[in-house]
Amino acid sequence: MVKEMIRKYFQDLSGLVGVSGTEQDVVRYLKECLTPIADEVRIDHFGNVIAVKHGTAPGPKLMISTHSDEIGFCVKNIFSNGFITFDKIGYVADLLLPGRKVWINSNKIPGIIGIKPGHLQTPDEKRQVQSIREYYIDVGASSRLEVEDMGIKIGDPIVFQSDFMEMHNPDLISTKSVDNRIHCAVLIALFHQLQEMDFAGTLYGVVTVREEVEQHGALIVGNSIVPDYAIVLDTIPAGDTPEIDTEKVLPVYLGKGPACPIADGVPGFGFTFIHPRVREMIEEQAKKADVPLQLLTFIGDSYMTDASKLVASGKGIPLGVLTTPRRYSHSPVELVNLNDVVGTLKIVKGIVLDNGKKELNFI
Repeated sequence: MVKEMIRKYFQDLSGLVGVSGTEQDVVRYLKECLTPIADEVRIDHFGNVIAVKHGTAPGPKLMISTHSDEIGFCVKNIFSNGFITFDKIGYVADLLLPGRKVWINSNKIPGIIGIKPGHLQTPDEKRQVQSIREYYIDVGASSRLEVEDMGIKIGDPIVFQSDFMEMHNPDLISTKSVDNRIHCAVLIALFHQLQEMDFAGTLYGVVTVREEVEQHGALIVGNSIVPDYAIVLDTIPAGDTPEIDTEKVLPVYLGKGPACPIADGVPGFGFTFIHPRVREMIEEQAKKADVPLQLLTFIGDSYMTDASKLVASGKGIPLGVLTTPRRYSHSPVELVNLNDVVGTLKIVKGIVLDNGKKELNFI
């Protein structure tokens, strides 16, 4: 069953440490999984995974992309008394930091982000959110040498420690790095499903690096592959929690299917407006597969995907964005509904099978 396949791969992937710039463990896992089911798998010098599957007839080059990295931290300095300071990589809210368990580097060395005892906090300290510069990590060491002997060094990646928690409804899963390991699992499942199926053209299944910090990987891989068109898979915040005016601000619901942001971006940083023909593909395949599709725009609210760099790479790439809703973005308790994920896979699979049947003209 495809849902259980996705669950299995997602559980493995979410347990890996792969902060932007240090995605090696995730890349190794993806290469191992994709090699038996793709015609070719290569890793470029930057760390992008490129899996190729050739169709049975001539047709366009289609790229389906997702990203391997997650938000997190890195070791900034190790004090002589064994405490560690750290920097953010990607956006993490300061209010999430105090009292959290973390893993350091791929060996998952356990640590704790320290917190001043409530008994000793001043009234102001109880009310205020401290900045990252006031926090430290405790790994239970008493000297810098002891920390280094654990295998910790400057620049090592750090992630929130998080288990793979199934809710009372087991289709709801809470863990770290739903963004975007869930679509790494989708890409593997897609290649499995295409094993005995015919389609035209060439499929490039791509997993980029450094999406959370400027989308460097997308720009590089877009220039190297130069696909005829692309679908970017990512997660999107769900707006259906009590603190959000859902209908006014973010009409995206968990459990109501994939979301398709028609336009998104942050002024001065990046902007995406999906290509009209690719939008038609997404909407037609959603209808064909009987998958509910949530359409929205999301502009000016700190949300971008690899699409903002990919669209202007190569000769300019017509593209669409297809996303899976998740609650509690960029936290150790991101929450996703596997039924939404399966819907995303169905739409993407349909686009691959119908590759070349629609012209990519703008008007």
